[in-house]
Amino acid sequence: MEAARRRQHPGAAGGPGAQLGASFLQARYIPFFLILFMYFSGCFTASKAASLMPGPALLLVAPSGLYYWYLVTEGQIFILFIFTFFAMLALVLHQQRKRLFLDSNGLFLLSSFALTLLLVALWVAWLWNDPVLRKKYPGVIYVPEPWAFYTLHVSSRH
Repeated sequence: MEAARRRQHPGAAGGPGAQLGASFLQARYIPFFLILFMYFSGCFTASKAASLMPGPALLLVAPSGLYYWYLVTEGQIFILFIFTFFAMLALVLHQQRKRLFLDSNGLFLLSSFALTLLLVALWVAWLWNDPVLRKKYPGVIYVPEPWAFYTLHVSSRH
């Protein structure tokens, strides 16, 4: 039991660094997502031809989506992420009425967020019936941290 406690990530639920509230930890990401949304709001063009994403950018969507997946799951900021994603979708729908289209940067960011949402959904579905993680992350929104999965299932095999 003591060995498992030492391996536990300091910021994980119940760990030594857990005295900071979840709302504080989420609040520190608000400026990041606000800046991303502000950047996204400037990624529209009147030309549909300029709204294509170049081939090399497509290769970078996967690492970007994986980075955001780690940020969302390890930082426990799913609510903030999903709110930003839906705000981006609403902005796209609003701008389409004005005949404005996403440029390549906006397509890249929206694609990265869509991939992140897919990865988070797969992650949650994969760990849905894990009784230990379910107990550790109670509540309606269940998004286990990768570090908790690692310490519970991977590092215990070594």
